[in-house]
Amino acid sequence: RYQRRVHGDRFFRQSSSRRQKKMGRKRATPKKRTPQVGQVLILLAGRYRGRRVICLKDFGKGIFLITGPYKVNGVPMRRVNRRYVICTSTKIDISSIEIPIKTQAIFARGKSKGKKAKPLCKKKCREEANFFKARRLASKTPPSKNKKILQQKVDKPLIELLRKLDPKLTKYLGCVFTLKMNDVPHAMKF
Repeated sequence: RYQRRVHGDRFFRQSSSRRQKKMGRKRATPKKRTPQVGQVLILLAGRYRGRRVICLKDFGKGIFLITGPYKVNGVPMRRVNRRYVICTSTKIDISSIEIPIKTQAIFARGKSKGKKAKPLCKKKCREEANFFKARRLASKTPPSKNKKILQQKVDKPLIELLRKLDPKLTKYLGCVFTLKMNDVPHAMKF
């Protein structure tokens, strides 16, 4: 059936008969669901990957406001891009909860007031101490009091709502999503 043809120093197999195209059923790729307000999402990347969170608001252009709530699983209110979440089938009616955040401006990073670290030159003359000193100067700032107050304003009624709907819902949100040896995420229903 197969003939060997020499091409340079290598052998290639070529079928004596033409290969026929596999005539299969064409399937359309499943469209990603866009998160809706009140839907439970799973974060795929970042510090909180694997955590289940609640979508609070749609800022448009694929950016959403989410929260853990913080007391349930330690995820604060933050912006998340659509690409980094999986939508689940669990939905919660949060229309009764007032969300005081109107724009994304609260999440914008301010300019640091501290000393800027000198950039490391390409030469190997810099010592390790300078490298770690630069890392300390560029450390993250803690969350502002304004953000903490907003977090409490949203979390308190949200946790009460979750406990009223189903006591197991807070445990569900507290669990981390992980994949095991033979799990295939493309075949799962979330």
